[in-house]
Amino acid sequence: MIGALLGVAAALLIGFSDLFGRRVTLSSSAITSASSMQVFGAAAVLLSLIFWPGSFTFRDLTLGGISGAGFAVGLCCYYLGLTRATSAIVAPLAAILATLVPFGWAIMRNVDISAISLLGVILALFGLVAVTAGRHQTGSTIAGIKWGLLSGLGYGVGQAVLLDVGSASGPIAIAGQRVIAFALMLPLAILTKNRVVAPRGSRTVGIAAGICAGGASVAFFQGLRFDSLATVIGISLFPVFTVLVGRLHYDDAIEKRQIVGIVLAVIGTVCVVAG
Repeated sequence: MIGALLGVAAALLIGFSDLFGRRVTLSSSAITSASSMQVFGAAAVLLSLIFWPGSFTFRDLTLGGISGAGFAVGLCCYYLGLTRATSAIVAPLAAILATLVPFGWAIMRNVDISAISLLGVILALFGLVAVTAGRHQTGSTIAGIKWGLLSGLGYGVGQAVLLDVGSASGPIAIAGQRVIAFALMLPLAILTKNRVVAPRGSRTVGIAAGICAGGASVAFFQGLRFDSLATVIGISLFPVFTVLVGRLHYDDAIEKRQIVGIVLAVIGTVCVVAG
């Protein structure tokens, strides 16, 4: 139960980071939004070490760095996708791969799964697929699918490697994750002649997005300590929040089929928790 709640809390924080991050994208660029989110996310996690200290090991710091590289790819591709298609296409596709990769890794590590939990996983994935299936393949849709899949692969690898991080050194690994993610975004922003940090008019929301992103990483890792499977499925619900953010605040289109898919994803998560 605790793992699932922390996973859902991470998903909710991702939704809030999307709410703020897309405002930065609209005022500058997708790369600026991703870079700004990483620098403020790194600052937030580093400050959290004061209250949540951890022991240092080179192995876990390395795993945190690999996770950060995955998150940098995932976040950058996600926002590039949002500039070309709606969140209703990009977010669920990203979530499918971001769920399948760590879920498969957990299975390889011999995590026990009950029948009802397995049913929940299947329902959740069917729900996420339903959000994007059956669309007319326009240019924007194809671009959204491409960037969504690349984003999901990056996020999936970033989340999967955290399964092997020791609890005691978790804070250091999470800090390394965010620092490396920003270190990778910095030269990309410079080479593409984009701002590294959100401009003055949107800097406050950029800071808020970064704090939410850093908080999501902390919540996700804490959830892994209790129940890795439930946490992974819980965080996969982030399309529920990002699609709602897109609809309510950015006027993204949403169809009845997508609502059904979201409901299936929620039911699936409940089954995983119950199992």
